[in-house]
Amino acid sequence: MQLQGKDYWFTIDPVFDLQAGTDSEGGSTYNNTRGIMIQGGLGKNFNFYSTIFESQGRFADYVNRYAESLKAFGPDPAIIPGRGIAKRFKTDSYDYPVAEAYLSYSPAKFLNVQFGHGKNFIGDGYRSLLVSDVTSPYPFLKLNTKFWKIKYTNTFMWMRDVRDAVVEDKAFLTKYIANHYLSWNVSKRFNLGLFESVLWENSNNRGFDVNYLNPIIFYRAIEFVTGQGAGNALLGATAKYKWNDDVNIYGQFILDEFSLGDIKAREKSWKNKYGYQIGLKYYNAFKVDNLVLQLEYNRVRPYTYSHNTIVLNYAHNNQSLAHLWGANFSELILIGRYRYNRWFADARFIFGTRGLDFNDGSDNFSYGGDIYRDYNDRPFDTGVEVGQGNKTKSFYGNLQAGT
Repeated sequence: MQLQGKDYWFTIDPVFDLQAGTDSEGGSTYNNTRGIMIQGGLGKNFNFYSTIFESQGRFADYVNRYAESLKAFGPDPAIIPGRGIAKRFKTDSYDYPVAEAYLSYSPAKFLNVQFGHGKNFIGDGYRSLLVSDVTSPYPFLKLNTKFWKIKYTNTFMWMRDVRDAVVEDKAFLTKYIANHYLSWNVSKRFNLGLFESVLWENSNNRGFDVNYLNPIIFYRAIEFVTGQGAGNALLGATAKYKWNDDVNIYGQFILDEFSLGDIKAREKSWKNKYGYQIGLKYYNAFKVDNLVLQLEYNRVRPYTYSHNTIVLNYAHNNQSLAHLWGANFSELILIGRYRYNRWFADARFIFGTRGLDFNDGSDNFSYGGDIYRDYNDRPFDTGVEVGQGNKTKSFYGNLQAGT
């Protein structure tokens, strides 16, 4: 349904996603989603958007087991990745509602303000090491400022830690994140971005610390003033270079902690917590119209995104706010997409190496992959390498075609 007048527009659309399949280990699978999407605008400066979904589903066995490993405090059996807390449906399925919405207001040509409940993403890749959309939706306030060749984004987010260990009076723990991201078009071909983020918990009824509402000051300086134990700060950078009309090269760098002395010592100290991404997109590949190829490599050192105050990890609803694997991994991604008239074909292959914890009773150390663990539980201070611990290799392949 659509309504439109001189100074307003309004649409309502139904949404359906019905899937059925089989799993070699877990039997039949299905997903039954019904929803509604509402969007509109008033005048030139005010817009709104909302989606509400009601879903029931049973997934491949490895997805079900992963969802139940994310279980929150309380009776509900699972957290559906990227969706939220799920109730039990029948005996072996899940019921998981999802709602996302935002209000958008532009008081001036150079400024836009958004307040909503949803997700954010920073970067040009399939993954993001800064802010990704793999977690559940959350409340946020975003300020977008554009001037000259610069886009400057301030995002303030309200997060939850839902683990048994941090629940107080049967209520989930609240924590907050404030981000700055500056994107600068250095030239017609080259873009450079700078990122900083700080996360703090609602301890001592601290609430949302007004110190972090300053849209310009460096968060590291505030963290120093308020005390290093009061927050967890991250720094990052992005870059994109347009090689030609068909090829883009992009990358990211995330820095959690850095010790120049340990770098010079070349002892692979645990203190050097960082990660990087490098990728390439090839449009109209090999002169085939509408064929897009993408190659991406991600690597994050152990203990990145974690903290010695366990609620100050870079996560929400038991899911990472950056890469879904947390830390202590390397990953190679190959993607191909093709469109011809109404037909499409997609292929995605992911090769990964991860370092997991053993947790076998005799070895309960943290090897740096689980960002929810205290990094002081590490087994050693030097000789720290990607893939340490219970080294695991994985392969994921997905092929789709249709119209």
